[in-house]
Amino acid sequence: MTDYILKFPSKTAAEQFGIASGFASANEDGEVVSNIASHEHAMCVVGDYDGAWWVLFRDLVGIPIPDGAEQFIYWSSASGTPRPTDESTPNIFWA
Repeated sequence: MTDYILKFPSKTAAEQFGIASGFASANEDGEVVSNIASHEHAMCVVGDYDGAWWVLFRDLVGIPIPDGAEQFIYWSSASGTPRPTDESTPNIFWA
C-alpha cells in the first residue's frame, strides 16, 4: 500500500488527469466524477487549498504510476520521509 498527496495547479488539471488515467469520468451532465474507491484504490478530493488543487490517493495493490503523474506527486509514503504536516499542505485526517 502506498499513500500519495497529489498537488495540481487547478481543478481542471486534476479532472483532466483523472479522466486520462481512468480515476474519473464525465457523467451524463458533463460533470467530472471521481472514482472515489475500488478494490485497488481509495481517494479523497481535498480541493482548493493555498492556490492549488489537492487529492489524497491510496494505492492498495501497487498500481503503476500513470504517465505524467510524477509532476503532480507532492509526497509519497514510499519516499521514506514523513508526511508533511505543516501549513504548506492540507492537513485532513485520512486513514
